[in-house]
Amino acid sequence: MNKGFAQSGGTGTGKLAEEKVAATWDELMAALRQWLAAGNYAAQAQKDFPHKLRLLRIFLHQRGLIDAENRVDLAAIEPATMSDYQAFVYDYVSAKTGKPLSTQSQIHALSYVQSFFRFLRQTERTAFDPAKVIRLPRHPQRLPVDLLTPEEMRRLLAVPDLGTPTGFRDRCIFELFWCTGMRISELLSLAVADLDFAQGLVTIRHGKGDKPRVVPLGAGVVQWLREYIDKARPWLAANVTDAPQTLFLSRFGQRMDKSGLFYKLRAYQRRAKIKKKLSTHTFRHTLASEMLKAGADLRHIQELLGHENLTTTQRYLHVVKADLKKAHSKTHPREAHAPTTSPDYHGSRE
Repeated sequence: MNKGFAQSGGTGTGKLAEEKVAATWDELMAALRQWLAAGNYAAQAQKDFPHKLRLLRIFLHQRGLIDAENRVDLAAIEPATMSDYQAFVYDYVSAKTGKPLSTQSQIHALSYVQSFFRFLRQTERTAFDPAKVIRLPRHPQRLPVDLLTPEEMRRLLAVPDLGTPTGFRDRCIFELFWCTGMRISELLSLAVADLDFAQGLVTIRHGKGDKPRVVPLGAGVVQWLREYIDKARPWLAANVTDAPQTLFLSRFGQRMDKSGLFYKLRAYQRRAKIKKKLSTHTFRHTLASEMLKAGADLRHIQELLGHENLTTTQRYLHVVKADLKKAHSKTHPREAHAPTTSPDYHGSRE
């Protein structure tokens, strides 16, 4: 037993933790999923969490803290072990890319481990939290890139074949992305009942962190969605006896998945001859930037996009400022007639 465990054992807690430290990795992952479900974590987070701990498992194996029978020696994991793990993450080179992890990947690898040890502590599998020593690297404040111009957006929206159920569905998906800026997971989890055409609203029940919000629907997208639900969606649901209530169905009448939608976006992008790097988040970034340029309040955009922190929304201000500088250089009369020679002071001291 390590010193930290012995010092913080107390009456009963240490004994309970000792009984649980003999658990295998798979048993811990099963208990972790139950803990996440009880905490109302999103279904995708429950599914992804064990995979996010992959580097920790590799590290513990290398340290001999997971034995041949897959048992994890939790009692031997100390703050110094977690400091070494942080260094391991910083030095880790991906076998797939041959490169060190990006700052984003480092943050993920470390933050999930912090949550994992909170779970262990709260369920009394450890008597203290050794991961408290971990300090996350500062996330580079990257600006949204490759925004779509109005002309590019028009070309992209014009590509889907409106004469087919899937083409009409895809146009509706793009219209909804462009109108609301919602995330792909939010859009694909929408049910028909989440739409309120009378009020012009859509309820996003499973936002980031499983937080719900209500956002407005423009009159144009309401027309598209009405037509889709009345005429195109029944064709997609016709081949199954019990189609899900999910708003957007695959051609097999099932709920659409992210990979399928990403593939379709790439195909439409090629046909629209758009050379930029696009994702479904491009709609979100473009919407926020265009609304800011049109004078929308930053907090309204925060509410629309479901940003928990206003600083996340403020990233788009930098894009607007960059556009303003370009417009100033291009259109200001003084800039248009800027001198070609540098100013040269010929005076003398007064």
